[in-house]
Amino acid sequence: MTPPTGPVKVATPRGTRLTATAIVALLAWATAIGRGGQLLRDPDVFSHIAVGRWILAEGKVPAGDVFSHSMPGAPWIAHEWLVEIAIALLHDRLGWAALAVAGATCFAAALAILAYALLRYLPVAAMAVAVLAAWGLCFPHLVARPHVAVFPLLVVWTAGLVAARADNRAPSARLTLGLALVMVLWANIHGSHVFGLGLAGMFAAEALFEATDRRAAWRAVRGWGAFIVVAVAAALATPHGLSGLLFPFEVQRMSYALSWIDEWQQPDMQRGHVLEVWLMLVLLGALSLGLRLPVTRIVMVLVILHMALLHQRHAELLGLCAPLIVAPALAVELRRLGETPFARPLRDWLRAASSAGLRRGALAAAVAIAIGVGAWRLPGLVVPNTYVPAAAVEAVKRAGITGRVFNGYDVGGYLIFAGVQPFIDGRLDMYGEPLLRRFNALADMPKLLADFDIGWTLFHPADPHVAELDRLPGWRRFHADDVAVVHVRTDAPQKR
Repeated sequence: MTPPTGPVKVATPRGTRLTATAIVALLAWATAIGRGGQLLRDPDVFSHIAVGRWILAEGKVPAGDVFSHSMPGAPWIAHEWLVEIAIALLHDRLGWAALAVAGATCFAAALAILAYALLRYLPVAAMAVAVLAAWGLCFPHLVARPHVAVFPLLVVWTAGLVAARADNRAPSARLTLGLALVMVLWANIHGSHVFGLGLAGMFAAEALFEATDRRAAWRAVRGWGAFIVVAVAAALATPHGLSGLLFPFEVQRMSYALSWIDEWQQPDMQRGHVLEVWLMLVLLGALSLGLRLPVTRIVMVLVILHMALLHQRHAELLGLCAPLIVAPALAVELRRLGETPFARPLRDWLRAASSAGLRRGALAAAVAIAIGVGAWRLPGLVVPNTYVPAAAVEAVKRAGITGRVFNGYDVGGYLIFAGVQPFIDGRLDMYGEPLLRRFNALADMPKLLADFDIGWTLFHPADPHVAELDRLPGWRRFHADDVAVVHVRTDAPQKR
């Protein structure tokens, strides 16, 4: 099977398409805002604000570490610099609720764009199933961080590539320009832009693979080759140039660090994971309905599935990209199924459900839900206390405790935010695996404390470093609460 030649007939009327898209956007926004403070439940949100403030104050993007005491001046690729400026401005001018609204809006925009693009090929019911699956795969990793700002860009990029292939052509000059601008934004917001380049490469390979003769092959090489050259040039349009393009590959080589961070670990099916549900639904459709896809599209989906099974944070790529990748071929399969007797009642019911009155009622209900959830959740929204050791830091400052801090990974972002130089924070790509190994080696802790001239420590009460510090001679507990425990050297100078 090959993608249909010539312009693809839009499967859903424009009015229904717009209404369905609006309903998806409103409901997605409401479910995201419904998370409340969980949208801000991430330690890196504090460091993103601090980095954005630094860039605004200095008028440049840092090329080396300017925050920690353990790696001062170390080379650092601040690949999220552009969105960090926006995060700092939103927080400082409008507060925490603005960050939550921005994150929810990016998520809603991505699902709305996905719905609108899918309705070019699929009926509303099939779109709804695909969008619901995408929602489920994205929702566990939905926090107000730079990667969420990429969601709409990812969908626009994928939809553009799919549309070009569905029309059996390389991206037009207009589409190339639009996607190049998307890539420039993407490359300055998050390091996942290399995935977009890889996806373009897979579509180019498909065009070459399915060329019917030499002339068609040359046309595919020339058209898609020109697009990829433009896309790579756009990806290089960052303050970091080639280093920014290579950065994601450097991170992927940090196997020890990635195995230590939850979002980079494999999905834990024993505790239940939405990816398992996604796989079951796909198998159900393939085995019960006999759905068939082109081998090239199967390969693309399998590549992204492999990424999601390797690192659970990539599940969102599967949710947002896979439906678009298979949509043109799936449209053909659904039309084939639509001629079978058992599908006719369902088709008639869907036509009745698409009536203008029902669409207006559903849209009104979605508006009411979004307004109600926003009014319920947004007032007083703050970051959960888990990553906010404010009382501990204030106690240290009030007591005049001096020296460098040895801190937990999850509180490093807050320390930067509070004007304290951390030992470590979420920028593990900068700190590197040797320092991380020393950090985790409890037996080596006395030497580490001496080597870095540590004056006090700050860890979550459940962190194993706390119990070890309780046993170490020359250290005593200074402060303890539900969020953090502080130890100080017994010879550290203190105010009385």
